[in-house]
Amino acid sequence: MDKATEDLLAKVRKLMALGTSPSEAEAASALEKARTLLARHGLTVADVEMSEPGVTEGVLLEKRRLRAWESHLVYVVTLATFTEALHVQRGDTGQVLIIGREVNTVSATELFNYLHLTVLKLGRTWSPEVSHLESFKAGVVQRIGERLSEQAGGREKVAASRTGASHRTGAAETGSPSSLAADRQLVVLMTETAEAENRSYIAERYGKTKTRRTGRSVEAESYLRGRQAGDGVSLNRQLR
Repeated sequence: MDKATEDLLAKVRKLMALGTSPSEAEAASALEKARTLLARHGLTVADVEMSEPGVTEGVLLEKRRLRAWESHLVYVVTLATFTEALHVQRGDTGQVLIIGREVNTVSATELFNYLHLTVLKLGRTWSPEVSHLESFKAGVVQRIGERLSEQAGGREKVAASRTGASHRTGAAETGSPSSLAADRQLVVLMTETAEAENRSYIAERYGKTKTRRTGRSVEAESYLRGRQAGDGVSLNRQLR
């Protein structure tokens, strides 16, 4: 593979990673550009996958025992970034590992760090009582997760509403039904590929793993206030 093609595929990988951005407009624009570049140069997602390093792992958080809201935040972030997480105990310490392709683990780490700090800051303004504080944080994370899911589902609408000069790029016209279908197909393929790769990596490296339930009862008023606060958290932060 020549250098020009390698550079092009590297650019496409970055755009595909931005396709997981919490910002609807940024994600839709990135996926559209990635699809257009591939079509223009006669390449496919398979070419991107073949040229990209395999699954890697990194440390998302070092903590022996996670709060319920922290566990849920990890889950929310993995859903948004084509990654998986694994909580492992190593001696007296615990680590939450983030697993996936490098561009995705970098995005996941940045998003998690941003949201984790945001939830902690919001919690400082609420209640000193542990039960109320944890319920408030749980509400914040739950609402953030819902918003991320809603935005992922709304990316096609954003792409369809984009305006600009009408021109041909060698692929389907921007915002057309065929381009939206292509974007949808690209996201589905990215999701399925990442899920298979990540789970295969975990099985090979760590063997059989267990899923532990982290749900707990909450203080209703604090939880609802947390959900309200979660509505105000900016999700337009760009991931790099």
